[in-house]
Amino acid sequence: MGKSLLLTIFVLMSLCKVYAQGGSIAGRVYDSNTALEFATISVLKTSYAASADSNGYYQINNIPVGKYQVRVSYLGYENAQQEISIEVGKTLSLNITLVPLSSKLNEVVITGALKQVTKLESVTPVDVYTAKFFQRNPVTNLFDGLYSVPGLFADVDNGVSNTTDVQINGLEGNYTMYLIDGVPALSSLAGMYAINAFPMNIIDKVEVVKGASSTLYGSEAMAGVINIKTKDPRTAPRFSANVYLTSMLESYADFTTKYKLGKATAMLSVGTENFNTKWDVDKDGFLDIPYINRFNIYNKVALYRKDDKIANVYARYLYEDRFGGDKTMSPRWRGSTAKYGEAITTSQWQMGLQYQLPVAEKVMLQLDYTEHRQGAYYGPNKYDGIQLSGFSQLTWSKKIDSINDFLLGAAYRLMYFEDNTPLSDPANTGYARLVHMPAIFFEDEITIARRHTIMLGARVEYSNRSNFAITPRLNYKWMSQNRKNILRAGVGTAYRMPNVLNEGIGAMNGSRGILLEEDLKPESCISANLNYTRVQEVKGGLLNIDASVFYTYFFNYIDPEYDEEPGYISYSNSKGATATGFSINADFTFNYPLKVGVGLVYNYVFEVEEGENGEKEREAPAHQPPFIGNFYLSYTFAAPQLSIDWTGNLVTPMKLSTVPDDERPEKSPVYTIQNVQITKKFKNGIDIYFGIKNLFNFIQKEPILRPNDPFNQNVAVNNPNNYRFDTTYGFTTTQGIKGFFGLRYTLQ
Repeated sequence: MGKSLLLTIFVLMSLCKVYAQGGSIAGRVYDSNTALEFATISVLKTSYAASADSNGYYQINNIPVGKYQVRVSYLGYENAQQEISIEVGKTLSLNITLVPLSSKLNEVVITGALKQVTKLESVTPVDVYTAKFFQRNPVTNLFDGLYSVPGLFADVDNGVSNTTDVQINGLEGNYTMYLIDGVPALSSLAGMYAINAFPMNIIDKVEVVKGASSTLYGSEAMAGVINIKTKDPRTAPRFSANVYLTSMLESYADFTTKYKLGKATAMLSVGTENFNTKWDVDKDGFLDIPYINRFNIYNKVALYRKDDKIANVYARYLYEDRFGGDKTMSPRWRGSTAKYGEAITTSQWQMGLQYQLPVAEKVMLQLDYTEHRQGAYYGPNKYDGIQLSGFSQLTWSKKIDSINDFLLGAAYRLMYFEDNTPLSDPANTGYARLVHMPAIFFEDEITIARRHTIMLGARVEYSNRSNFAITPRLNYKWMSQNRKNILRAGVGTAYRMPNVLNEGIGAMNGSRGILLEEDLKPESCISANLNYTRVQEVKGGLLNIDASVFYTYFFNYIDPEYDEEPGYISYSNSKGATATGFSINADFTFNYPLKVGVGLVYNYVFEVEEGENGEKEREAPAHQPPFIGNFYLSYTFAAPQLSIDWTGNLVTPMKLSTVPDDERPEKSPVYTIQNVQITKKFKNGIDIYFGIKNLFNFIQKEPILRPNDPFNQNVAVNNPNNYRFDTTYGFTTTQGIKGFFGLRYTLQ
């Protein structure tokens, strides 16, 4: 018995000795090539910790054998965390690179100046949203992603097909120019449907410029620019996949792979979305979610060049078949006069080239061709349209001296549009179907003092629709000596050529006709904005504040009128329209893994009209809320690598498109759409995420007027107000609360 006890004690002492010996970790903490002295290195759930020396080196000894999570923290930098394995008698080498909390200010942007600059140095304020931002609330298309961007309002315009637009500074989506890698490929008819079909899997980041931008981009950039930057094949992962399913049985999957093609690197992405289940939560007899069958494929090739100049070739194809309407109706009955449905088939393909010329100067060439075909039935009314777009642009940029950074460009845009309605007939509109727009433009960024920069620019563009248009702009930037305060101011003009099929998505429906009260003239405006950015390091982390004030005056403003003629949408020229407001956004990144963001936007848009007695009256357009709030909260639990994202918005009452004697409210209620997501990360590159969308189950009431009589066959029966079927009242979701589950896999 005594010998056994002694043997047991000896074994335990030996084990304790081995355990006590353990192992060590040692390394260096730095930012790029700069050592971070006194950074804190902690082995989580233990008392083992150390501080880096003045050269960033550290060492922790006698850590017991086992697996641990190590966290490295330093004021003003994002925490880094990594799993380690400690072995007996061995020293693990662990070098850590920390990322500054303000690194997003050093994000390279191109949209504001047509050349690569950091967000901090840009004279024009540019908002940047990376793919990681959109993963906080997983979405399948760009429209749903932009729903959570501060300062933007994603509006549902049609209660049957759920077609949409995105507003900037309170102005309808037709005043926004959408770009793909700097190319205007989503304009007019293509912009109506491609924005809520554009896949998220190929997006690297989205750059948003608010305010008149016609100097660089021409027509349609009156409210601003949304530039979709696609992924670079050279930096994309070798393989990635994302599979997504909701409780309403919406399914989505995308797969992206990178491969070698001779001396080039290529990226191929394939995505699909399908939904074919009947849901009618609001009990109006119409589908809440249209049937959707969508397929997209994208291929981008980055050519290797010894001088590291840019050379990209790309091609994209999108197909979507969308059907909404009577829930008892099958999509194959499209065009039926017995039951009402809206069936939209979209086919779009694009191909192009980005090439930096092999000369000493920095000269960039862009070539692009896009074809968009639309086939649809709005009730029994058949619609067929085609839009062809060719784009070429040549830019030369050069820092001439220590003061002047110059950009000179020439562009040529060719567009052809035709459909089977009178709206594209030159005899009715006075506009040719084929539009060509050559342009020349320049910008000069002038450093007038160490912290003061101005930018002068102008564009001269000719169109066979509107003749010559000159759009100058002037921008100014001041930066404090510590680079933590930035003031930007800008003023410029902009214009756009009207296209009735892009004046409001309500034009594309089967419940109303189009009434052109006069020939529509080109719209033009002058716009001014003032932006202030503050970066404040505080004890708990980093606070980033961005505030803006904007003002736009329209010399001609075309706004669809819904309440003059109940069965029509009326269009006419008007004067005296104004859009003004402010926005403020605050992002707080804590030293521990918590990020919080809050944004508030106020928009006041109105046009001046004459009343019955000749007095001037201000009238606000429909579907433009005055106040919009956005927020997000993200927290990561370190050891289990579990993160929680809470996102949402708050929208104040907006005017809706009612009819005379409408019993429905003239304004929407205050509402909020909030979402919660939980993501679990695994070591092998797999992420599993799940959560709830529309947490408080907000559902719009009565988005469709008289859904029981879509063909107006019983207008005289139990209808004292002479109501007629109408689909233009909708402003947001009718889907209600739903759960989702998804899986992401990335192989670097």
